Amino acid sequence: MKPRHTAIAAVVLALSSTPALSQYVFQGTIAITPSDLNVQPGKVFSSYDISFFDPTTRLDYVADRSNASVDIFSAITNTMVGRIGGTAANNFFTGQTATTSTSGPDGVVVVPGSQVWAGNGNSTLLSFSLPSNAQLFPPIATGPVTANRVDELSYDPNSRQIIAANNAATPSPFLTLVNATTGAINRTITFNGTGGTPNATNGIEQPAYDSFTNKFYVSVPQVNGAGPGGVAQLDINGNVTHFFDFSILGLGAGGVCGPTGLAAGAGGNLIVGCGDGGSSVILHAADGVNGSIKVITQVGGEDQVWYDPTTKRYFLSARNNPGGPVLGIIDAATEMFLQNIATTPGDHSVAVDPVSGEVFVPFGAVAGNDICPNGCIGVFAAVPEPESYAMLLAGLGIIGMMNNRRKRKSATV
Repeated sequence: MKPRHTAIAAVVLALSSTPALSQYVFQGTIAITPSDLNVQPGKVFSSYDISFFDPTTRLDYVADRSNASVDIFSAITNTMVGRIGGTAANNFFTGQTATTSTSGPDGVVVVPGSQVWAGNGNSTLLSFSLPSNAQLFPPIATGPVTANRVDELSYDPNSRQIIAANNAATPSPFLTLVNATTGAINRTITFNGTGGTPNATNGIEQPAYDSFTNKFYVSVPQVNGAGPGGVAQLDINGNVTHFFDFSILGLGAGGVCGPTGLAAGAGGNLIVGCGDGGSSVILHAADGVNGSIKVITQVGGEDQVWYDPTTKRYFLSARNNPGGPVLGIIDAATEMFLQNIATTPGDHSVAVDPVSGEVFVPFGAVAGNDICPNGCIGVFAAVPEPESYAMLLAGLGIIGMMNNRRKRKSATV
């Protein structure tokens, strides 16, 4: 009897923890304290950019342009626990200016437990030590001030390099590889159609590092003034080794995507947010010479996207989704769409705690935000579906009956 009892218990435990048997719901909000440098009417949280979650400390870092700071939120207490910048004494960032091209902070990335890096609106890259939040290196100029903001970032723990995108530089956008140990610039890669780079005529977007292929990737919204764009692959030295052209891989020359958000999943797969269209793309970067794609049609219009290795799910902040802004969820293992949850207008940032599974989405203080009109961080969590509860209760009932039967049998011996 004992092996059967153990087997049923294992099944019940599996049912109670299986990600496929859960859905996500809006759980609550985290308030944001205005900084000394907030010049927005009412000192609201209205302009922000990228989020990044540090799994070692379970802290979420949000690029807050309204408060000229990187705000820090705890997933353990679901509260705001600090910020970098935002005061006259620590006036690091340009804040919200007349255009996002010169606003900052923008991209944020964390070297787990030790460093925070943030892009600024004046073409500088800033670094801070953890847990003190003290400035690590002097501001690193990736280009002249006229190159505009340092936007999204990524980090390679093997070569200890930060890769930073100047998406709004003219005449051509560029990437910068920076040594995270010394702060030295290793290389600049300009996306102007030379040296194997695609001619990125509408900027570049989110870079990502994939440990499976040991390559950097960057979203390219448009090439040579047309097409659905694609994703460039680079080795750790900054050489472009391949361009995944979505017009060739299945969207066609007249296809719509405009890649923006990008995150590495598992096995050489990446999730690509299509900023221009009503779909999203899963890129199989390790699938043969030219790769392949799967198009997810139920959600699109994203900026930032995220992969959670615990649940093996992609999370997409789809502010331009055709049916209205949503948090989209895709199962990365099966590549099946799971769920859309309505968010507030303009929401374009997302990060996930791999321990609790909570999802953090900034809600800006914009028209239509009736949840937190001054802006906040929206928190989403997974709950079992009714069918999962039923199966769990049934399994527990079986175990209960078996326990009673064993007790009666013991009593008659």
